[in-house]
Amino acid sequence: MDQILTILTSTILLLFANLPRLIAELKNPDPARFNQPFKEFSKQDQVKEPNQDQLILFTGSSSIRFWGIEKSFPEKNLLNRGFGGAHISDVLYFYDQLFPKYRPVRIIFYCGENDLWSGKPVDQVKGNFSALWLKIKEDLPKSDLVYLSCKPSPKRISKWNSYQSLNLKIKKLSRSEERLHFVDISKTLLKPDMTFHKGLWRPDNLHLNAAGYTKWSRVVHPWLNLGNKL
Repeated sequence: MDQILTILTSTILLLFANLPRLIAELKNPDPARFNQPFKEFSKQDQVKEPNQDQLILFTGSSSIRFWGIEKSFPEKNLLNRGFGGAHISDVLYFYDQLFPKYRPVRIIFYCGENDLWSGKPVDQVKGNFSALWLKIKEDLPKSDLVYLSCKPSPKRISKWNSYQSLNLKIKKLSRSEERLHFVDISKTLLKPDMTFHKGLWRPDNLHLNAAGYTKWSRVVHPWLNLGNKL
């Protein structure tokens, strides 16, 4: 009897110890909040059907949505399907409307920052990314995914350690995956002394302005050359 009580007590204590993590892992926002943007994407596709020949898909959260990629890379066949505020869990929810639909040869992906800012644990976000990559790897066996690291920003610098933790986990994963690539964009924004380069931000101190995207474009451009071995 004493042994049974000891086991029950240990189980209850373990449950309570993990309760904050278990609760946090349930906090996926409702993906239905993006139904309207995806309806708009469908309308755009009806007006002008995307050219799937050597298509490069940019997708993820607002750092993608605000990026004028056609002006940054006018010589490439590109499609922007960023939707502001996105979590990786949202990308998983709308997976069929992004990846099998367009069948890009390369994906430029920025997402994960909002997930961590909302309070999700790093391991949960990394798990969602791994699930996404597994689906892409299986469904699009000839496609590459280029993951742009979570960026530092003046507004969210308090989360920088968490962002870096996720960055390092995805970077480590990319080293064992031939078609998954990690690109660190933090150096375009943050100096070694942990101060920010000036003149790169919108007034909200969270999103990039044109000058910020110019710096990102220089880093990303080599990853758009499909004929080159990455």
